[in-house]
Amino acid sequence: MDSPKQITKIEFSSIKKILIVRLGKIGDLVVTSFVFEVLKNKYPHLEIHLLTLSSNKDVVKYNPRISKVIYAKKNLSLYLKLPGLRKESYDMIFDFNDNPSTTSALIFKFVTARIKAGYDFPKYERYINFKVTPIKKESSHIIERMNNFLYQLGIEADEKLVKPFFYLGSDELSDVVRELSKVEKGKHLIAVNLSAGANIRYWEREKWDQLLHSINDEYKNCFFLLLSTEKDRALQKQLATSFGDENCIEGKLASIQHFAAYIKSADMLITPDTSAVHIASAFDIPTLALYPNPEWNYVSWQPYRVAYRSIKSSTENVNDISVQEVFTKFKSLIKEIGLT
Repeated sequence: MDSPKQITKIEFSSIKKILIVRLGKIGDLVVTSFVFEVLKNKYPHLEIHLLTLSSNKDVVKYNPRISKVIYAKKNLSLYLKLPGLRKESYDMIFDFNDNPSTTSALIFKFVTARIKAGYDFPKYERYINFKVTPIKKESSHIIERMNNFLYQLGIEADEKLVKPFFYLGSDELSDVVRELSKVEKGKHLIAVNLSAGANIRYWEREKWDQLLHSINDEYKNCFFLLLSTEKDRALQKQLATSFGDENCIEGKLASIQHFAAYIKSADMLITPDTSAVHIASAFDIPTLALYPNPEWNYVSWQPYRVAYRSIKSSTENVNDISVQEVFTKFKSLIKEIGLT
């Protein structure tokens, strides 16, 4: 197959329906959320469709900018979606994944669209007709890279929209507000997210215990909101038992929506997981984040446009970050945001 004839300029007035492909995890979709805001702000007529993973349903559940969401899993079920996508006859498709992907290449190949925009990777050469030049991961945030993608398409974003967004359901927020009503008035609520998406991002229980005791000893007005997924409930329970009801509360994560509502309700977040980092940025919640090496990962997934401190491990395991490092950063951040 010959490479398609390349185009260098896109007339968005002629584009009515687009498909955005974002097959990453929760954090990938949260950082992509600004794109929907930018597109609908500049081109209100656009009908935006999103292809994403089934595990992301709660992330975009209430997002009013998206006309249609197509959910799939990264297996045969994704390929079974292709005939239906082909029938949509999109005006444009683009994919923000800045790692060359066989799955993305197949989507570009089989889904019909006048304009197919993707990063200038050899894997996509035969399928795309608008090439986007990638910028270095080692020196750019993921949001900056996606904003640059838009810029190369000819879309200049309103700067105030270039940040994560998260639309919360009123029922889920009410659930969390009601649960947190038992927290003593005047206490600073510190959300502590214990769970992570990979083993290298876990901090061991003993370190959490030491950190929270250090904070509790020095800052009597702090109250801990312990968050975890179901598989880490034992860790959450152990820490809660160590601190008692007078110092902490266990969040009950019925959904990602509830998880986001907990973060929105907090005064600060401590987390080794980047999904929580980006949700906090959406709600302007100050964040203390722990990262493994390598450098590109540390640079790419920082909190965005919010007060924060971050720590990069000397190894590819977050657990090699010391309690003292985290406590020092905590004291610095809590002073900056005026919670002392």
